[in-house]
Amino acid sequence: MRVSIMKGMNERMVAVVKSIYAYEEKYGAMNYHSKKSSNGIAWKPGDAGVSRKDLAYLLNRGIVEEIASGVYHIAPKLRGALAGELEMLDAELEVKFSADKAIEYALHGNMDARALLDLLKFQKKWSAMYDDIGWKLSKAKEIIINAGADLTLLNRLREAGLVYQVADDEYLLREFPEELLSAYLEGSFSTQDAVFEYRNIVMPMKQQFLSFISSLSSEDIDEMLAQVRDVWDIVNYTKHVMGSLYMDALLPVLQQYGMADVPVFSTEGRKITQTGFSLAYFGEPGTGKTFTTDDFLRGNEKNGIPAHGIIGRLRYGEGMTPKKFIAILEAYQNYPVDWIIPEFNDFFRYRGMVEKLKLVMEQREVSDETKKEVIKPYRVRSFFIVNYNTRSSGGRWNVTIEDPNFNAIEDRMICKVFVNSEEREKAIYENMVRRVSGDIEWYLSKYLRMHITYAYHVFHENPSRVVLSTSDFVDFGNKVREIRRKLNVNVSNRVILKGIQIAGSAALVGGVREPGEIRISSRDLELALEFIREELNTRAKKK
Repeated sequence: MRVSIMKGMNERMVAVVKSIYAYEEKYGAMNYHSKKSSNGIAWKPGDAGVSRKDLAYLLNRGIVEEIASGVYHIAPKLRGALAGELEMLDAELEVKFSADKAIEYALHGNMDARALLDLLKFQKKWSAMYDDIGWKLSKAKEIIINAGADLTLLNRLREAGLVYQVADDEYLLREFPEELLSAYLEGSFSTQDAVFEYRNIVMPMKQQFLSFISSLSSEDIDEMLAQVRDVWDIVNYTKHVMGSLYMDALLPVLQQYGMADVPVFSTEGRKITQTGFSLAYFGEPGTGKTFTTDDFLRGNEKNGIPAHGIIGRLRYGEGMTPKKFIAILEAYQNYPVDWIIPEFNDFFRYRGMVEKLKLVMEQREVSDETKKEVIKPYRVRSFFIVNYNTRSSGGRWNVTIEDPNFNAIEDRMICKVFVNSEEREKAIYENMVRRVSGDIEWYLSKYLRMHITYAYHVFHENPSRVVLSTSDFVDFGNKVREIRRKLNVNVSNRVILKGIQIAGSAALVGGVREPGEIRISSRDLELALEFIREELNTRAKKK
């Protein structure tokens, strides 16, 4: 059916016709003007909310007829055809225009969203107060400037079809639900990249996390806590899955628990550190880095490996430039996640990235500025699991990153080096055979994933602290320093605090049962010392 009655009519006037039609459908013969209407339907402009200017336009086109002084109705001869045209236009508009996509195109940040919201509110007031069809661009410019946005927003709004011309020097904003702007206004985002990340990645992750927590029944929690009683249930499970390489998978799991970032105090009440830490696995290709971080935490359906990592707070960062990373990281200011970044080497091809990543890992303010955009200072509480390749020969290794400041990044992460020895190659092969033959049972994967997620929720809902006696701290520190001395490895005393973070994260596994004050046990410290000893041993082989 070809549109003819409303041909050339702008969208706002189409909306006016629809509202009149709806009014007549609703009141019909019950309308108190019915005695003046040949078909029992009539109204005054004030009844149907029609302005004088709109009424004049509709009378001129013959769509509306005056049947008595100040009383009107839709021309009966057009009524049936008009219904069909309105129905067809609704379908066409739905196909041609998506307010959600138009907003995504037009907005480049928080200030743009604020300006658009102000413009929408202004138009609603304007319609209620005046009979004019639309407003002038000068008014829109004033609103945009007052909101702190750039005037280029107006062009983007017109290009996206959100602002359209209705008469000479008169314009209207296509109305849409204010809720469509909530994602853009939730955080103060500097770039369109951050806005897109928040709406398309952060919000679905947040919903996934909250849905899981809200779906847990008391029976689910009891069963989960029975399966994962303490860190030693996880140690036994990773030994079953990984054999002699169990520590490779155990450390990322402990890092996931540490994400709750529970403070660690001495028995004298002095703060030592927080449980949260970032993790770096580096070594030659084929040494198992990807399996023990990405595959084990996110799962690999193709290889039959179930996910073990936290639900709704694990973000994979493959294929993005560090510039893009710094831009989208702004969207995570109020939603900490664990980033898995393969090929971390690529981040350092860009000048000046070491300093920014150092600030990110210290959870300090970071910002960036280019010719095209400015990312205002922001702070995130996210953590990182990264992989990167090394060069090795003669049992010794070296990183492939030439930036001399890279040591500052390494020093702020717990590092594990994968040397491609004959022993490791054999262990990896044996584990492959065990997986293929069905000797590996993923019996704890479901409960471990639930437990990590539940623990994060519990420690954020119940303020807690991990406690370590001063004597145990001193004893642990002395053991680490002695290992460092024997191996003659040049690392800072920060490695001691790394060990405490591992021990504290291990304590959280059992501590989820009774949040509050959670003690680090001697066994937790022994486990942490194993990791630190291995790190120092491999660092001693660095060229």
